[in-house]
Amino acid sequence: MQKSSAMRKKGKADTSHSPFLPPFGRFLGMPGSLPGKEPVIGHKQLNPILDQLRAMRLIYVAGKGGVGKSVCSAATGIWASGQGKDTLAFSMDPAHSLSDIFDIDIGSQPKRISDHLHAYEPDLTEEARGFFRRYKNILTALFGLFEVEVKPEDFGNMPGVSELIFMDKLNDIFVEKQYDFVVIDSAPTAMVLPLLQLPAITTGFVTRVLGMRSKWIGVLNLLESGFGDSILKEIRTMRVKAETMRNALIDPKTASIIVVTIPEKAAVEESRRLIETVESHGVHVASIIINHVMRECDCQFCQRKMASQTSYIQDLQSRYSDKRVAILPDYGAEVKGECLQQVAQDLYGEGQMELWTPGQ
Repeated sequence: MQKSSAMRKKGKADTSHSPFLPPFGRFLGMPGSLPGKEPVIGHKQLNPILDQLRAMRLIYVAGKGGVGKSVCSAATGIWASGQGKDTLAFSMDPAHSLSDIFDIDIGSQPKRISDHLHAYEPDLTEEARGFFRRYKNILTALFGLFEVEVKPEDFGNMPGVSELIFMDKLNDIFVEKQYDFVVIDSAPTAMVLPLLQLPAITTGFVTRVLGMRSKWIGVLNLLESGFGDSILKEIRTMRVKAETMRNALIDPKTASIIVVTIPEKAAVEESRRLIETVESHGVHVASIIINHVMRECDCQFCQRKMASQTSYIQDLQSRYSDKRVAILPDYGAEVKGECLQQVAQDLYGEGQMELWTPGQ
């Protein structure tokens, strides 16, 4: 950038000053309508949209880095497609692991993996350019206030922008309604929370801008005929998308979260904080998968390791007795390709998990 001259009793975590808000989110401002100004779109106005979206289920697989989210996402997609459900495994992790897990080069467009199953790893650089083109007027005006020039190729590298782009892309997938299930392979925990907060942040920003339109729309039109009107059009588009996603994410008939963890202190504690914060936002955590659990072994090292793991497993089972808590063994080798069928069988075929629980 260069200078320019021109579901159970949920833990109520305090997120009013959340450290997970992305810098770009803080820059846009916190949500809320201004007194006497145009309110955000309400549930009643969005109900027709949500009624259409409810036929599509969003399964968000979250957790600490390195616990096996991508494997569990891929296995869930395989099981759903095996039930005849058109399913998309969608990577929100900029690192993109689905290609490695499926053992196939997926690319930046949805790719067929098998009958009823596609996978998609958006190219963040490419998507950033497209996002910048769609919202060029508002972004130009926004950065122009600070005399900062942002080129399309640099936009995707800004902190917090990847979350904004992934949320916009997820909205497009929802509206297209091509799938019964969208299984999201999320980035590590630190990115999950901004994604949940982002629709509300964006809504607050565009509401404020709409409330100020009478003060500056004429000035913008002086710069270029119709420029101010173009900005308002982009703002309204952004707000409708943000509100649609916010209401879809908090609707238990549309979205649920699976938290993947391993039986170790750091991972268990991070999962606990994640569940508390997510559910404080009204998003239902349906299930917990405890991955990399050791099989029985007689050696002293394994016995000590198993005793430690058992303690954490029992703690999770007790604390989250109202949720499904599934256990996956350590398979002793890298899980990818055809091995995913076994993971899907262990999770869903053995009855540990349900693809979707009625009434969620």
